[in-house]
Amino acid sequence: MSKKGDLQGQTIVFTGQPKSDEAFFEVTRLGGEFISFPLIRTQELTFQDEQFINSLHTYDWLIFTSQNAVGAFEQKVLRHKILLDSLPCKIAAVGSKTATALERIGFHVTFTPTTFSADAFVQQFPLVAGYSDTCLFLRGSLAKATIKEGLSQSVDEWTVYETLPDEGNAKSLGDYLTQHPHVFVAFASPSSVEVFKREIAPKIGWNEMTIAAIGHVTATALKKLGVAVHIQPTTYTWLALIQEIAKWKDDSYK
Repeated sequence: MSKKGDLQGQTIVFTGQPKSDEAFFEVTRLGGEFISFPLIRTQELTFQDEQFINSLHTYDWLIFTSQNAVGAFEQKVLRHKILLDSLPCKIAAVGSKTATALERIGFHVTFTPTTFSADAFVQQFPLVAGYSDTCLFLRGSLAKATIKEGLSQSVDEWTVYETLPDEGNAKSLGDYLTQHPHVFVAFASPSSVEVFKREIAPKIGWNEMTIAAIGHVTATALKKLGVAVHIQPTTYTWLALIQEIAKWKDDSYK
């Protein structure tokens, strides 16, 4: 008899790469198997560095919405020998994982919204920031304009990394799904959804898979394509997604 939350005999396909191993460990703990085909990759961009490096101290706030942005910023800090203690600006982060990554490199995070979303950020940030405060949003190449357009404060944008499709992994995932169609496929970003739509879906289709999505933004990207999202956790983390998959499997067999 299977126990509640059992993933015995199930394979979870990750279309992204979790920043830690906790989600992989959870799959294994619950008796399942995992395989990872990250459909996107990121790389640091430096074309705006000269514009912003020497003016960091002039901003009241630095805003981060992803761990990738934190990682790219850390590379710049090390390369330009910036002392974080010398920066007078406050730090705002969207999401607990982003906040943890910032604290790891030595920042104290002053503000995080109650929900991991840019929409919640623009609603709640004015409660802690002054109207005349100046902000620098450290963003990826595909970031939406929600932060800049949604805040009444002055917001400059520094594109610190770009998101690129990983075509090799897309081909490998397509080959895998051809042979193993009945699996859980987990998406963590609209970018990975886009790569799957373009590179894999025309050959495989969506209907043979059980689709899981982290967060409403990724779920919305899937639903706009007419894809049924079977699993969506209320907490936007890989670990929560795995636990929700286990719960969904348990409920579906009742």
